[in-house]
Amino acid sequence: MFLKTSQSNYAPKTMKWLLIMVTIFLFFLTILGLFVAAYNNFFEDRFFPGVKVINYSLKNLNTHQSINKFQQAVDDFLQKGITYKFHDEEINIPLILPAAADPDLSIRLIDFKVAEAVVHAYNLGRGQGYYENFLEQMKALIFGISLPLKYEFYQEEFLEILQDKLAEYIAPKAEASLRFDEDFNLEILPENSGTSFNYQLILTKTLEQISQLIKQPLVIDLILDEPAIKQADITESLSTEIQDFVTNPAITFVYQDKNWQVGRQVFKDWLMLKKENGQVILGLEPSTTAKYLTQEIALAINQPVADAKFEIKNGRVTEFQGSHDGLELDIEKSIIKTEEELFKNDNLEIELVVNEIKAAVATGSINDVGIAEILGTGYSDFGGSPSNRKHNITIGADSLNGILIKPNEEFSLIKALGAINAATGYKPELVIKGDRTVPEYGGGLCQIGTTIFRTALAAGLPITERRPHSYRVSYYEPAGKDATIYDPRPDLKFVNDTPYHILIQSRIEGNDLYFDFWGTKDGRLIEQSDSVIYNITGSGPTQYIETTELEPGEKNCIESAHAGADAYFDYKVTYPGGEIKEERFTSHYVPWPARCLVGKEPETATSTGEVIEE
Repeated sequence: MFLKTSQSNYAPKTMKWLLIMVTIFLFFLTILGLFVAAYNNFFEDRFFPGVKVINYSLKNLNTHQSINKFQQAVDDFLQKGITYKFHDEEINIPLILPAAADPDLSIRLIDFKVAEAVVHAYNLGRGQGYYENFLEQMKALIFGISLPLKYEFYQEEFLEILQDKLAEYIAPKAEASLRFDEDFNLEILPENSGTSFNYQLILTKTLEQISQLIKQPLVIDLILDEPAIKQADITESLSTEIQDFVTNPAITFVYQDKNWQVGRQVFKDWLMLKKENGQVILGLEPSTTAKYLTQEIALAINQPVADAKFEIKNGRVTEFQGSHDGLELDIEKSIIKTEEELFKNDNLEIELVVNEIKAAVATGSINDVGIAEILGTGYSDFGGSPSNRKHNITIGADSLNGILIKPNEEFSLIKALGAINAATGYKPELVIKGDRTVPEYGGGLCQIGTTIFRTALAAGLPITERRPHSYRVSYYEPAGKDATIYDPRPDLKFVNDTPYHILIQSRIEGNDLYFDFWGTKDGRLIEQSDSVIYNITGSGPTQYIETTELEPGEKNCIESAHAGADAYFDYKVTYPGGEIKEERFTSHYVPWPARCLVGKEPETATSTGEVIEE
């Protein structure tokens, strides 16, 4: 009886405490839920506390304010460029390369993804599950979360400019090399140490500065640049091998029924020392060998590929250019093969490597491609363009006229235009690189890019790559519906997602450029809004660039000022099956000051400073 009474008293007490614990738990859970709801409601239009982008605080800002804040910081960074300090001298590398004669040739070396970074920061703590969102919010509140500012960096172009700027400070090293006298007797020239910059290290530090928008000069120094091939490495047997090789009167290149004999007076200058698996061997100097193959042989072999082209005449599609496959001497592979034949196989006759290039669009029945009506037309006005620019626009438009785009094919404008140089009929314009103005081809081709972009939109085609200009250009107003191109990038790309081929037709009427896309309509509906232009800002004070191309003190203003702005337009395609695709195209135009070249005052000679060994 006693045990039963004790157990019966214990059970109610246990239930009582369990009920109290559950009540307390539910109370705190309710309080926590109310706190989380209130917390999310309070920061509904703002960033959660502790969320940063590259350590910039976003406190009390909404997304629109944050985008403006970062865009101003980015614009200022782009205008100032990257500055390097070498002893007492500062060397600036601009991040937007201006064009002296045509804004189409202005190149932006960095594209910052400002809106993308800000939206990412705003979505932190949102859009996941209830529990995951809460944990992310608390992590940001207690520890802080800093997100990167994403960007695309044109590294190769930047390094080329940097190396050009720093070239005057270095002393190139010299590898041990070969020299032959007029009787082809061999002499081994000794090596020499040089000085250089560690460009990989400079690039790494530059990327760190870019990722944080750091404007302070980056200190750089010379390093000792030791040659890899030394005179002491040349064995007697290798010297004998080289001397024996130049006793050959000629080597012969062969392709089909053609052959080219190259005498030792020429090929001796191709010879160089190389290192392979730690051993010094005889090889071919790539640039001199390639120059000969390009100038003396390639012209006799190469045949440009030609796609079939078509035009609309009296409502019917007719062919005006037949297709044919092309041939191209593969310079790089031919040099590799020549080295192998000459120095490993002891063969003085070399079969050249030639690639066959198939036409993308072959001559055939035009009735099979489905060209029935205009899908869309794009237009732009190039009035006021100088004569070279008008000429290039005509060349570019003619080169695209008659091109067919297959169903599901991604069209690349850079690829379709092909080589852009004097040989293809283009005329040069002036571009500022560093403190020099140099001629460059391609002025006017952004008129082509912008008009093709507008045509693809009018036809309801998905745009897969497009970049606006760095700053507003009068030829492409209204702002926001332009597209810049520059070989090899940026490009303009879109996809033919119709069931039929698309035929490109170009026409120029006075100063008006038109492209028509012909095909077969599939019932899709296209809507696009007008451009909305906002955040218009002033251009800032005139910038002066010192140059040695002008007399000291002489001034030549080469770029006018451009106000900054943002723009967007909305694009919507409704497909026959009911699917809807919507996109907002945004553009940011950097405020750009007027720029003038000023003749640099002569300087007294100074030492390049001590060399740091690495």
